[in-house]
Amino acid sequence: MIKNVLVNLCFDGRDFKGYQYQIDQRTVEEELKKAIQEVTGEDNRIIACGRTDAGVHARSFYVNFLTASHVNPKGFAYHIQPYLPDDILALSSEEVGLGFHARFSCKSKTYKYVINQEKNPHPIYRTYMENITYKLDYDKLNQGLQVLKGDHDFRLFMKEDKELEINTNRRIDDCYFKREENTLEIFFKAESFLHNQVRIMTGSLIELARGKISLEDFKAYFDPESNVRANPALSPVGLYLWEVEY
Repeated sequence: MIKNVLVNLCFDGRDFKGYQYQIDQRTVEEELKKAIQEVTGEDNRIIACGRTDAGVHARSFYVNFLTASHVNPKGFAYHIQPYLPDDILALSSEEVGLGFHARFSCKSKTYKYVINQEKNPHPIYRTYMENITYKLDYDKLNQGLQVLKGDHDFRLFMKEDKELEINTNRRIDDCYFKREENTLEIFFKAESFLHNQVRIMTGSLIELARGKISLEDFKAYFDPESNVRANPALSPVGLYLWEVEY
């Protein structure tokens, strides 16, 4: 009997060139596919909840695949773990309906961007937090976050690719920030995001909060007549896929 198995995993993105398979590059998809095949003996097609760029981490990341294996779906996380590298952890697994699709069944994804604000941060944070020591105006940061909420055309908040024609309208369901001692965390929740959108939104918010651009400049990134792109795209080291909801 064919079963549809959903696996929840997490990974340290530091040594990966992102999730999606690339020739001659180490990716999460390639490592995961090899581990699942070791258990099933099948050439399973892995469907992911989305993609992550090189260096981006995931606290929660879902994939599903069809299998005729006799392994109990709830046991897959346990059985594939010995074949996974140390920077990928299978958290849990379960059987879902045959119509379930890890990407298209997803209701929302929440990304978190972490910024260390210490002037001399500990070296262990270099690949897990962006380091920004500028003095920030948190009222302006909050104003920018309020602007981002709702439905907008985010074409100026994505990686520029003149050959790519896609729908650039997206809805930000929620976005906010938290501060803890010397750490600033910025959260973004939406059904889907454009390529580099979260990193560019965060970079533009920091430019606003440090006074490099005005609130009007920030709002102008949504002007359909404007071609002034939002920037910069912050480093992937501070970005985490934090939560996925179905």
